Amino acid sequence: MDVLSTRQDLLQQLQQIKQTVAQEFEPLSEAKIQWKPAPDQWGILECLVHLNMVSQYYVNQLNYKVERTPPNAQPPLTFEMSFNGRMMLGFVDPKSSRKIPAPGMFKPKPYHLDTQKVLARYKGIIEDLEKVLQKANTIDWNTKVVSPFTSLLKFRFGDVLLFTIAHHQRHLNQALRVMQREGFPKS
Repeated sequence: MDVLSTRQDLLQQLQQIKQTVAQEFEPLSEAKIQWKPAPDQWGILECLVHLNMVSQYYVNQLNYKVERTPPNAQPPLTFEMSFNGRMMLGFVDPKSSRKIPAPGMFKPKPYHLDTQKVLARYKGIIEDLEKVLQKANTIDWNTKVVSPFTSLLKFRFGDVLLFTIAHHQRHLNQALRVMQREGFPKS
């Protein structure tokens, strides 16, 4: 995979994500953004909380790697996704309708549901991810990143960029579908 074109594509995807959040979710009333289709199903805000929880870990790891790369490094211009990265990308594929239960540590809790804090944190995480991508031409995308689940599971830097942005797209699609559900507040 070509690093420069992939990086540019991911930056464009982040712009689309920011636009979707700004146009579709930020204008919603508290009742709408907090609404759940059923007690065991996530609403819009819970989708965003989940993304905040998962993404914060990975953004911190990516930023750590970028900040500690020697300034004169000549990184490769290509990378190949690892087996683990391809598996994770398959799990979070935005086009997939397959339901994957979130690990307990990444499930939103009622005390996480402060709309303004969630939206501000979400925007901050997206901005941080954008900053990482802007600096990502200085690092080897094959550099290892440790999973939050176990230090035995590792991904490549490029894997994490690809599946993190896909994960955002997946749950933003889920949140958009919530707005189409029967019972969604009209005002």
